Amino acid sequence: MAKEDYLLQLSMLEQEAKKLHENMQVIDQQVQELEVLKASLSNLDDKKEILANLGRGIFIKSQIQEKELFVNVGSGIVLKKSPEDTQKIIEKQVLQLQEIKKELADNIEQINIQVQELVVKAQKER
Repeated sequence: MAKEDYLLQLSMLEQEAKKLHENMQVIDQQVQELEVLKASLSNLDDKKEILANLGRGIFIKSQIQEKELFVNVGSGIVLKKSPEDTQKIIEKQVLQLQEIKKELADNIEQINIQVQELVVKAQKER
């Protein structure tokens, strides 16, 4: 195999690994946001008033009249849930994201193995 072919394969593997690392960072950010949300839900009992996010950094002061939440459970379906049930949903989401992150890490490890094998092949052909 020509030197250019090895370089091309290494470059492709490097790009793939970089993409996987970026995906892992996105997952870390999502987990962090879910953990903040979960903590906010645990503090909900103490509050009578909150700032509700309308979107794009715009908030409105809102009085809490009931503790039940409206939770999007997927496919556009919104159900009433208690803060405790909502925290359980968040915990499941965090676990799912951690599983995805583990799969990404395994894929990165496989890429690293492929890179090492490619380097060994290239050195043997010298």
